[in-house]
This record gives sequence, structure tokens and C-alpha cells, in this order.
Amino acid sequence: MAALEQYSQVIVSIAMIAVLSRLLGSTEIGIAVIGLGIGTIAFNFREFVTSEYLIQRDNVSEEDVRTGFTLIFGFSLAIGSFLILLSHWLAGFYSETGLIEFVCILAISGVIDAPVSTIAALLRRDMEFGTLTRINALGSIVNALVTITFAWFGFGFMSFAWGTFASALVRVVLGFHARPIFWMFKPRLKGWHAFFVFGGYKGASTVLDRTYEALPQLVLGRIMPLTAVGLYNRANVVSGLPDKILLSAIFSVAFPAFAAEARAKRSVKDAYLRIISYITALYWPAVLVVAILAHPIVHVALGGAWDGAVPLVRILSISAIFWFPNILTFPVLVALGANREAFQANFIGRGMSMIVICTASFFGLYTLVFSQFITLPFQMFISLTYVRRHAPFDWQELFAILGKSALVALGGILGPLAVLAAHGFQFDLSIVQALLAGVLSAIGWLAALLITKHPFLEELFKIVGVFMPRFLPSKQGVPAE
Repeated sequence: MAALEQYSQVIVSIAMIAVLSRLLGSTEIGIAVIGLGIGTIAFNFREFVTSEYLIQRDNVSEEDVRTGFTLIFGFSLAIGSFLILLSHWLAGFYSETGLIEFVCILAISGVIDAPVSTIAALLRRDMEFGTLTRINALGSIVNALVTITFAWFGFGFMSFAWGTFASALVRVVLGFHARPIFWMFKPRLKGWHAFFVFGGYKGASTVLDRTYEALPQLVLGRIMPLTAVGLYNRANVVSGLPDKILLSAIFSVAFPAFAAEARAKRSVKDAYLRIISYITALYWPAVLVVAILAHPIVHVALGGAWDGAVPLVRILSISAIFWFPNILTFPVLVALGANREAFQANFIGRGMSMIVICTASFFGLYTLVFSQFITLPFQMFISLTYVRRHAPFDWQELFAILGKSALVALGGILGPLAVLAAHGFQFDLSIVQALLAGVLSAIGWLAALLITKHPFLEELFKIVGVFMPRFLPSKQGVPAE
């Protein structure tokens, strides 16, 4: 169900991006990205009093729920008020008066959405993931529909703000329909300290993550034309498609998987290396193919007006090769009870990277993008180092796994490279040529899995067996009847 929620939002997000990129220009996208980035960073400070504390308590009383809501709503109200007061300064800082209204609407939306956090925690506690999926999916759909509709009627970058506002309204209505606990509006602060203790590391990590994601665009918006912000954002979105499509559900399932291994006194190291092998076998070929087919992918996903994003997509996609261990660091360390180390790894990796990114931003868009070849390898090293302290593995074991995945990645790109060679190594492939390259990539990837006997092959057979049982290999290695 966690995967269903993730993928439903990914599908809606991709469709929304494809339509809006054809309705709005890079400058309008840039302004919206800055406004949304500011709102996202600000409201993530609520994670310091996260309602997820209610999930892990043995018994949850009405007083606990009221305290949780009082804290989250109080923080939301304070953050929203601060954003409204700050809106005029932000508009002057970015020389865009439209940010005043944009930020004010986001502030109101964040306050409206506050009750959903407490309700969502209670739904997760009671394992009602289907209900939560419907709330989040419908919220995403309404956001997309309203944003697209307003953009169609000429509201420009303000369309994003009104989409966020409409989504907040829908989510809170659906939330109270699922759990009509209006009594939580009665203020209470008994036991507030426990929420802060629980949310300390999580809040700090979440704010750090969101700041890391938004900071390049916020800095670019100050020192370069807003068009550059729009180009960088859309290039980042396209290069991040393999991450969203292939890895979107991994974080949701990784923590319980590693926690189960730890409780059963089994080797977390083996589980970690196995999942690393799966990630690299899927992710590496995907990002390399995106780099090769960046031109047709951008034209399909964003439209012909975004040619300026194509070289940025290539650079970002190739640098993403170094991203593979980062998604697992937090769930592995938390599952092993190393919450402090999980935050330290995140703080060191992303903190230092933000310094590099901010510095690179002053030297132009391409310098910023190329800086990923410094920041991502550094984060990779920090991630692997911290995991090795609690789940020791030999570097030779890791290199053996990565070696097989590298061969699989090579098999996955031979077909696209052949199509590219036939086209005179001109990257402006047609849609038909891109589709042919995609088919050849899949064939080469499968062949490489078989030749190398990659560990992911077993998982692939399981997946195929779910949908086509007669093709599931039997114990003797022949197709099952």
C-alpha cells in the first residue's frame, strides 16, 4: 500500500509537470519554484513536534492526541504568520511583487492542512493505509487539476499557490471524514516534552533535506534570472524520473525490512548489500539511458520550448550514479537504533554539500550543475562510512556487487548507443528512434542480468511469476507448468 501511495503521486506529478511545462514559461516556473521552496522549508519545521510520535506509543489517549494536535497546529500558525510578515521582504529580495500573494496563500494552506498530520499518524498507527492513500492521492489529483485549470486561464505562477490551497482543503475534509475527531481542537500541552524529544532528530533531518533540495533554486533566484531557476528545476525533475519511478517506494519499505532483520538477530549487512545490488542494477542503467535520450525525453515530458534543459539533464543524470547508497542510510541506521549517527551522516553529507552548491551558484548555472560531481560522491562516501560502523562489510564485497551492476548497466546502454551511432552521434533522436533505443536497452539489460547471474535476477523471476506463474522457474530450473 505504501508503494501504491508513492506511485499514484508520482504518476500525478509527472502528468502535472508535462502539462504545466507547456502552459507556463521558464520564468513563471522559476517564480513558483522559489515560492514553493520557501513554503516547504518553513512548514517542515513542524517535524520537530511530529505527530508520528503517536504511532510508536503503546497506548494513545485522547489527551495525547490533543497535545499532538495543539503542538502541530501551534507551530503551523506561528510559521504561517511568520511567512505572511516576511512576504513583503521576500518579494523585494527576489524583485517579484507577486511573491507577496503567493507566500500568503501558501501560509494559509499550511495552517489549513495542519490537522491532517495528526489524523494521518493515527491512521498509520491503526494500519489504515488504504484510507491514507486515498486522502493523499485525491489531494494530489485536486492539486494537479486546480493548478492546470488556473494555468490554462492565465493565472501564471499563482496557479501553483491556488492548487496547494485547494489540495489542503480537500485533504482536511477527507481527513475528518475518515476520523471525525473534532474534540482534538480543545488545546492541551500535557506531555509536550516527549513530542520534542521524539521529533528532534527527525525534524532536523527533514529540514536539512528540504533545505538541501530547495537551496540551489533559492540562491539562483537571487543571483541569476528567474529563467535559470525554471530551467534548473525542470532539468532536475527529468533527471530525477528514475529515482521517482524506480526507487520511490524503497524508503517506505526499507526501514521495516531492516528493523525486521535486526529484531530477528540476522545480518543487516547481508540485507543492505542485497538491496544495494538491486538499486544499482535498476538505477544505474536508467539514469544512463536518460542521459543518452535526454533530448527526446525532454521534448516528450516538457515540450519543445525547453531545449535549454537538455544538457543540464545529461549532466545531472550522469552525476546521479553516485546517489545509490544515500536512500538507505537513514533507514539502516534508525533500524539499528543509531538515530544520532543517522542525523550526523545527513548533517555532514548534506551540510558540506550545501556549502559547495551555494558557492557554485555564484559562478553560473552550469557550475552549479557540475558541482554535483563533488557533492554526490562525498555524500556517497559519508553514507557508506556510517553504515559500515553498524553493519560492517568489506569494501571487496561492495565492489564485487557494484562490478556486476556496472556490467548490467553497460548491457542496458549498448542498444541506445548503437541507435545513437546510427544517427551519427547526434543526440536529437526522434520519438521512434528513442522508443527503439528503449526496447534495445531492455533487451540488453535482461541479457546482462542473465550473463552475470546478477542477484536481482531472482527478484525479477518472482515479479514475473506473480503476473505469469507458468513462467516462474521451478526448482529444477525449468518453466513451471
